[in-house]
Amino acid sequence: MNYILPLSETRLDDSARVGRKSAVLADLVAAGSVVPDGFSVTTDALDACLAAAPPGSGEPERVRAHIMAMALPETFVAEVGAALARLGDDPVAVRSSGVAEDLAGQSFAGQYESVLNVRGLDGVLDAVRTCWASGFSERVAVYRGDGHVSAEVGVLVQRMVAADAAGVAFSCNPVTGDSDEVLISAVAGLGERLMAGEQTADEWLVRDGRAELTAASAPGAAPAINTVQALEVAELALRTAEHYGKPQDIEWAYANGELFLLQARPITTLSSVVREQIPIPIEEPAQFSTRDRNAVRPWTRLQTSLFLPVFSDAARHVFRFTTGATPKASSIGGWVYMTMPPADPATQLARIEDIAVQIRDGEPRKLVERWNTEWKPAFATRLAALREIDPVEIDDATLLAHIRDMTGFFAEVHDVYFRLTGAAVVLLGELGVAAQDVLGWNAAQTLQLRGGLVGAHMEIAIGLGELARLAAGRPAVRAILDEGDPDAAEQLRRADPEFAQALLDYREAYCHRTIGFDLTEPTLAEQPAVLLNLIRAQLDEPFDVERERAALRARLDATLAEAEPALAAAGPEARRRFEVALAGSDLGAPVRDEKVYYAVSLWALLRYSLLELGGRLTAAGLTDHAHDVLHLDLETALGALDKSFTTPENPGRSKEGADLRDAVRTGRGRHTWATAHPGPAFYGPPPKPMEMGPDLPTPSAGAEYVAQLAQWSMSLWAGGPGGESPAGTLRGLAASAGRYTGPARVIRDVTEFGKLRRGDVLVCPETTAQWAVLFPSVGALVTDNGSILSHPAIISREYGVPAVLATGSATSTFRDGQVITVDGATGLVTLAGEL
Repeated sequence: MNYILPLSETRLDDSARVGRKSAVLADLVAAGSVVPDGFSVTTDALDACLAAAPPGSGEPERVRAHIMAMALPETFVAEVGAALARLGDDPVAVRSSGVAEDLAGQSFAGQYESVLNVRGLDGVLDAVRTCWASGFSERVAVYRGDGHVSAEVGVLVQRMVAADAAGVAFSCNPVTGDSDEVLISAVAGLGERLMAGEQTADEWLVRDGRAELTAASAPGAAPAINTVQALEVAELALRTAEHYGKPQDIEWAYANGELFLLQARPITTLSSVVREQIPIPIEEPAQFSTRDRNAVRPWTRLQTSLFLPVFSDAARHVFRFTTGATPKASSIGGWVYMTMPPADPATQLARIEDIAVQIRDGEPRKLVERWNTEWKPAFATRLAALREIDPVEIDDATLLAHIRDMTGFFAEVHDVYFRLTGAAVVLLGELGVAAQDVLGWNAAQTLQLRGGLVGAHMEIAIGLGELARLAAGRPAVRAILDEGDPDAAEQLRRADPEFAQALLDYREAYCHRTIGFDLTEPTLAEQPAVLLNLIRAQLDEPFDVERERAALRARLDATLAEAEPALAAAGPEARRRFEVALAGSDLGAPVRDEKVYYAVSLWALLRYSLLELGGRLTAAGLTDHAHDVLHLDLETALGALDKSFTTPENPGRSKEGADLRDAVRTGRGRHTWATAHPGPAFYGPPPKPMEMGPDLPTPSAGAEYVAQLAQWSMSLWAGGPGGESPAGTLRGLAASAGRYTGPARVIRDVTEFGKLRRGDVLVCPETTAQWAVLFPSVGALVTDNGSILSHPAIISREYGVPAVLATGSATSTFRDGQVITVDGATGLVTLAGEL
């Protein structure tokens, strides 16, 4: 009888002969998955071996001892030897494959034995004995629940995968039942220590094609896999689940850049319901309310309780020098909306007259000067002091005080942030109106006069270029970066301590920032592999700030030369007006990104401390995971930790009394519902234009100028161009002139920054100031959203990168590697081919 069955000849119906693990892997090989080659020792083999040398007793302990010592039939040994020879001389993994293993009711995960890195026939035979004996263990009997032990154990022998990284993945969130989330645990090297619970893993969450490193095994260390690999593992898990029509738990490994599937089984702990959605009651506002264009997803409960009141209070500054409107922010159906309270004509005119006086007195410029002389240095000092506090190292009382201190500072920073936003609006508006009146230029022409590449925030891009230049001149460093190994950070520490220290210095100085105003997104400091890939993208041509500034200066000079004939004809007074407005716009240019840099630096420190708070709530038994804190109200979370102190004077509350799981469930359920039910673009009737009735005084010349500023500024926030797109193209807003053809790289958030290569066409939803680190490597830009005054438009013009914005669907239309042509003058993006 043949006791060996090659994996290539095994089918799913062979489960009773080879065990479920072997049969499933063979089935997945046939379905196209990459599985290490091997063969199965059938379940009949142990029966035959025991029949040839009976153990003499049915007691499990005696049977196990007999199996390990008994002589094996020569025919069986010969069959194993022949099958092993076909696999070659490489080491093999010898793994148990129980008939009852990996079923939907009971997985038997970890109950049977495996032996890795086995060499030679004798070693394989000993490992086969070990696997057989594990079928008679007490733990298998206990797990089965009926005390029964059995010889129904096949053995799978496969080529050993010399894993660079390995782990497990769940095609569906096993905790929440959310079928839209894939959870991945990853460790460097072999995954056996992870399976045995002896090693802490990196934890990834993949949703909507985006991968987020939610927990690192060691702070500051490079994760075991990168974002691209996490997405590949998630795709493998989802493909396996689709093949079997039910959620799957898979084991996987990466070796030399190739992804291998090692095991697949149903998720036995999965609830029968998908992630819960808890509807949010909606009370439609009576006044006109628009959904915040900068909020691409609903805020979690924590962020809402922290940021919404601050945002609502500070938003009044945005229109301080245009309409004087005082918008209020509110959460409707989980999404942020801005409501403009109506004002009667007399009140509105009085506001505009007051604004005219403020502009005449130079208040916008005074705010920018105050930023440079007072606010910016004070914020820098305060942030430096806060960075010295490690939330992990302080006790509960100090952590609570630290968070409350930061939330007070948070309100102060955003008040200044929005004051500067209002000032920048009017400074640019003054240039726009001057160019319109003196030169007859439209907004697009005027914006070619904008400077940039200046300000303290530029140190981020400059420092990254210096790291790339340093790496390019060191062959060992360059080789490590070119390899793209997830363990590159550790390799760099060993190969070049000087470069590793420079990298660490840069990370500490510039990478502790959130990428947007979102507490759920990891910082660049939390993703060292992404930072290394950003350096790698610049190795062949490191960022040269002086060269870029010279190119920008040349473009500005060309635009000014174009304006010169009209300025000469307009006369000295008109020229002076234009030059003063241009100087005002230049004064405000550095502030645009500087204020963002300081704000998101504070967001990062808050994120770290709030996740530490979440970890302590979990350690106290009040929640299940550190990230659960994101679904709690801030005061609830702070108060819960306060009540969890355990001292003789304050014994605290019981676990049952302080349990926050219901609150987390509600917060998460509402957030899930809001994500699935985005609200309309606006509620309520649109506001009517202000009508100047006969009873109102005639507006002053200053008030009429303010109205002109407001009208010009509002025109910059118009959406895309509309109209039909020619076949094979996507139409958007022509935002930065030029024509470029290159490979598309779809990047949706910071976790995917590492995908970018020099000369790629960046395809993304929209950029923020923190995306500036990518632009030295970008060939062209295409976005889903944006306007002619949005960040992607401005930064594209600064770097001379052709850009088409507001296409509405670029990230879902194009995929990585497609060659596309971007025409920043016509607003058309054309698919040119495939790489």
